[in-house]
Amino acid sequence: MVKYYAHSLKGRPREEWQELEEHLKNVATRAKTFAADFGAGEWAYAAGMMHDIGKYSKEFQDMLAKSINEDANDEQQRGPDHSSAGAQK
Repeated sequence: MVKYYAHSLKGRPREEWQELEEHLKNVATRAKTFAADFGAGEWAYAAGMMHDIGKYSKEFQDMLAKSINEDANDEQQRGPDHSSAGAQK
């Protein structure tokens, strides 16, 4: 079975990387908890499960594997992180 990863950890073995399914479930559960107060828990859970769905691609997984072997910084490899990109809008 192919494993898909959400994040790599520079200098750490692949076995320590966060698997994508775990990441999506963690985000979805947190989003559901936050949104439950205003009646949108199920919508938030669905959004959390889909927020990084593009990482289920060979291209993204190849980029993760390549990024731990090169000297370029994270932004050069992957672009800005979510919070930095959102803060600029």
